[in-house]
Amino acid sequence: MKISPRCPACLLNRVYAEAKMSTDDEEKIKLAVGEALKILAEEYPKGEINALIATKVHRKVYQVLEDEDPYREVKRRANQITLKHLAEIDRIVSESEDSFRAAAKAAIIANTFDYGVMGHEVNDMRFMDFFLEKFKESLRIDDLHEIRELCRGDVVYLTDNCGEIIVDTLFMREIKEICKRLTVVVRGKPVISDATYEDAILAGIDKIADEILTNGDGIGIIDSELPDETRERLNNSDIIIAKGMANYECLSGWNGKIAFLLTAKCKPVAESIGVEVGDMVAMLRGDKHGA
Repeated sequence: MKISPRCPACLLNRVYAEAKMSTDDEEKIKLAVGEALKILAEEYPKGEINALIATKVHRKVYQVLEDEDPYREVKRRANQITLKHLAEIDRIVSESEDSFRAAAKAAIIANTFDYGVMGHEVNDMRFMDFFLEKFKESLRIDDLHEIRELCRGDVVYLTDNCGEIIVDTLFMREIKEICKRLTVVVRGKPVISDATYEDAILAGIDKIADEILTNGDGIGIIDSELPDETRERLNNSDIIIAKGMANYECLSGWNGKIAFLLTAKCKPVAESIGVEVGDMVAMLRGDKHGA
């Protein structure tokens, strides 16, 4: 998915927000926004994938801020909130008629833990009320029957945000019961509010998955930056479970079987998928024979 005319404003809004998280030094904040503008001025006309441009922007901003993880406190809070409610969500999933479907839906609802998307509010302080409201809703695109069948093979699960990754474990558990191998991929370094290896361990994914790999340290999947083992797993998987909008942006043209599980939180992604902002999606795409 290529960058939309709406994306630069959202990206700059996120840059300003993370700079304010990191420092009260107005000169440093000004410099960070200025560097982001320079990159956008150079990259936007090329019409590349938004997540790739965002990766370049955030790397530069972190250098200017001299802060490798401006979102550390936000991520800690998101993990704490979902850990607090995990047992109740697990009970809801376990008591459902179809626990695979219920766990997938829970993971999609948790995709709302995405800080910095302009116009999107994270309902972290009333998450359980929000969860129960959304759980009553239907998925706007629902390919979970086909997704379940493909999960009987080798599965690669691409994670997204902190907080969200805690709830993901319920769906990972369902996948692990039927798959041949479950590989979970996290960010290799802190970037925005995305989950890293440390968050995966906190969530207990090392006790569920066959292995935990990283994507390098970009937002989404940047093929040229992938570790060799991660690329091999992706290329040889029977299905990729891709959480969130950045993974959709990077992989919407993927040739292999890929399931996008997300809540559409912005207009460009919603329009690309063919849904409305706020809709929940479990959408299967790609060629059966892979890349």
